[in-house]
Amino acid sequence: MNLSKSIFYVACFPRNGWKDVKLHNVQSREVQSRILYPLMAILSLSAFMAFIYEEEATVTLCIQNAIIEFVKYFFTYLVASYVLTGFFPAVVKGKQSANRANVVVAYCMAMMIALNVIDNLLPVSFPYLKILYLYIFFVAWKADDYLEIKEEGNKKFLIVAAAIILLLPAFISFCLSRVLI
Repeated sequence: MNLSKSIFYVACFPRNGWKDVKLHNVQSREVQSRILYPLMAILSLSAFMAFIYEEEATVTLCIQNAIIEFVKYFFTYLVASYVLTGFFPAVVKGKQSANRANVVVAYCMAMMIALNVIDNLLPVSFPYLKILYLYIFFVAWKADDYLEIKEEGNKKFLIVAAAIILLLPAFISFCLSRVLI
């Protein structure tokens, strides 16, 4: 299964995309190694586009931005995976369910990182692109069949997952930018 096509399919058609992911039994380690970590590296490299678009960009500033971009998503994945598999035992019942929860986190983060790469490549800030980050909530919400969540009470897992994936990178970026820059 081509994972990049799978992520694109989940982004465009979330309900059917998650069914396809479930059918192919996608493993979280495979998504991490083939999609998530390479996307984080591309995101870090895209931070150097400031050399082209900004006159006051320096090597030090670009390196600091690249570090911030990588670290915020790396730690978000670790924290989100830990929190979601550890604090939602009703959803994450076994090893297979934990894998599925990590796949949901990885797919949503891959979409968010791709949006961030596009934002870095553009010469000016495009406000409508920021609205697409909220689409992550919808994609995560449609993962209920993939995670086999039937009860309404357990759907808060999907809301918490999307909130962590959206808010934690902004918080980490804010903290690191205060320390580094």
